[in-house]
Amino acid sequence: MKFLRVLVYLALFCVNVRIHAAQKSQDKEKPRDLPACWGKSTPCPVQAIDSGRVVEAPGLKIALSQGSLVEGLESSTIQLVSGSFYIETSKPVVFKTPYARFYCEAECKALVDRIETQVTLQNLNGRWLIRRAGEEQEYALAAGLQTMIGEVEQQGQAQMEFPQSLPWLPTVKKWAALYPGSPKELKVEIADFRPVWKGAVEAASRLHGDTAKRAIAAAQSEQAEERARQRARAAEDESLRSLFREKNNLNP
Repeated sequence: MKFLRVLVYLALFCVNVRIHAAQKSQDKEKPRDLPACWGKSTPCPVQAIDSGRVVEAPGLKIALSQGSLVEGLESSTIQLVSGSFYIETSKPVVFKTPYARFYCEAECKALVDRIETQVTLQNLNGRWLIRRAGEEQEYALAAGLQTMIGEVEQQGQAQMEFPQSLPWLPTVKKWAALYPGSPKELKVEIADFRPVWKGAVEAASRLHGDTAKRAIAAAQSEQAEERARQRARAAEDESLRSLFREKNNLNP
């Protein structure tokens, strides 16, 4: 019975992916032409107005959801202004937002959501490096994980959440809706991603467990130190009281 439920789940999953891919293929053809300003003058905006849009250049592919907007800035720098994006890159392109900038070390794929107050990076492949606003340190985001970077806080650094494993079905649905290739290509991509995602889930679980253990140990250590301080204060108070009684002949 359990095996049957698994088969049903897999069948529904495949149907769901095919439906999304079919719906995508029935949309208007996504323009792939670059605007005349691309690579020649900056800023060079590209917006998907009536439907999704795909922008391609050597070593770079960006699929924009309807209404999304990007701007080409200086050489190899792209500003993600608003919307949802599927990104494939095999060259050193920096993707910039007010909260963070990120780039790929070699070959990477990602889903990105950019809203007014934050940007969310979901790593589908490769190793993305992130530098949040207000900090020079770079953080690596492994495949199968996601993180959110938000508004700059009072100390001058942008908010940044601890990396989380990607939610499977929402990620696959978003991927299918934005994917610029064929349904067959998408199916291969998802099949290859599945074991990577499972590994990321397990790694994130271990990492969260280790973090929780360290937090518990730190709390226990702090409590032990506080109890020691209380005992020291009590001993000191008792010593002062004894000295006071002795000097004033108050001892029984």
